Amino acid sequence: MWEPLSLLVLLLLSPSVIPASAAENSTGKLLYILLDGFRYDYLDDIAPEELPGFNYFLSNGVRARWVNPLYPTLSFPTWTTLSTGLYAESHNIVGNYFYDTKDEDYFAIFDSDANGKKKWWTAEPIWATAKKAGLRTALFLWSRCDVKFDGEVPDFCLKFEKIPGPEIFRENIDKALDKFDEGFDFVQVYTEHLDGTGHMMGPESEERKQATKDIDRILVHLQKQLIERGLAGEVNIVIVSDHGMTSMVEKDVTYIQLDDYLPEEANIESIADRGAYVNIKVKQPEDVDKVYASLSTMKGVSVYKKAEIPEEWHLKNSKYIHDILLLADINYYINSSVREAQIPAKTNNTPVFKGAHGYSPKEMKMKSIFFAKGPAFKTNTVLEPIDIVDIYGVLTKTLNIEGLPYNGTFENVRGAFVDASAGQLATGVTLPLLLLMLMTSCNNFFDGF
Repeated sequence: MWEPLSLLVLLLLSPSVIPASAAENSTGKLLYILLDGFRYDYLDDIAPEELPGFNYFLSNGVRARWVNPLYPTLSFPTWTTLSTGLYAESHNIVGNYFYDTKDEDYFAIFDSDANGKKKWWTAEPIWATAKKAGLRTALFLWSRCDVKFDGEVPDFCLKFEKIPGPEIFRENIDKALDKFDEGFDFVQVYTEHLDGTGHMMGPESEERKQATKDIDRILVHLQKQLIERGLAGEVNIVIVSDHGMTSMVEKDVTYIQLDDYLPEEANIESIADRGAYVNIKVKQPEDVDKVYASLSTMKGVSVYKKAEIPEEWHLKNSKYIHDILLLADINYYINSSVREAQIPAKTNNTPVFKGAHGYSPKEMKMKSIFFAKGPAFKTNTVLEPIDIVDIYGVLTKTLNIEGLPYNGTFENVRGAFVDASAGQLATGVTLPLLLLMLMTSCNNFFDGF
């Protein structure tokens, strides 16, 4: 445990007390952290004293009240949006599973050969834009950083795979800081710890709360390491999530058997995904109306022909969205078909998950997070809700690079940034008052970590 006086000195050198003039000369270094499945309200059901890392981070940084997610509220589409600022119909990663009719080929989330094909990855990710600008980039478990873009890969890439538990996250945070010590400018780190726990144990479970505390301890460790390594005044941190999570307690959920509503005689070419979101390709165009009419009798499911998909979802113009799209209401779940056209193949009639996502982005339980801290950002600031496509503008501004056209609105996040012309402490308090505040709080800060 740190001595209070030593901690006081170190905190005075941290980004929360960097003068605005120093922020103006910031190197633009950025640590971009993706906490998969972190719902916007996951800090609300845990006592504040049990979350010293998040509380310190947010009191010295910026948060949005919530983030309006992408549709579909699924992992791979949103990871791509978080790297490009584009809607799914623009970057064409439209699900965790989808079908290419031209090549009769599937994209599948956990099949690295299938989802690693260059044809899927047509939108330039932020790491590639940063590298073209001369920045050194590193990615840890971030979606398909090993796939070349314009013939390039990041300067370092630990490719995506599903690794449970908090240990790998802490390990990769330390390696990310090592990269900054080596002169890297932009590092992206992904963890699935919260998402995996939410799926298997449920978002309201004690296990999910413990997973949130696990992440908190790593944030405490991160802040200590930044200060000890002399990086606190150089490195900005942006923390995001891809989607929220809803409970799948069986007594509260209606499971729908898709095969009960598919006409037996209809030739179905592909059925992509299950749960809240299903993308269907009918083999014969003349059968579309018949299949649509039958599926439309499902209770708790909205059924759309491609042309009818709401514009606000920014989805229907993708070539990988097919004849019929199913969107389940929250508390409904569409079970997989037994047909060969189903991807992923049906293995069990009832899902084992106690938490799920993929539902309408209007559902509060699908909302996610945006947190930011560092010399570029204001302190103790709360933004109104933002859209997930807005985050790309935060990245390019923080990195001091020219980004590509994107679907977000920078005005929605402008309030996160320090006014570089102001010659006062970013906290907006006088130095003597700041000293007093730190002296009275540092005895308890990080206590026990």
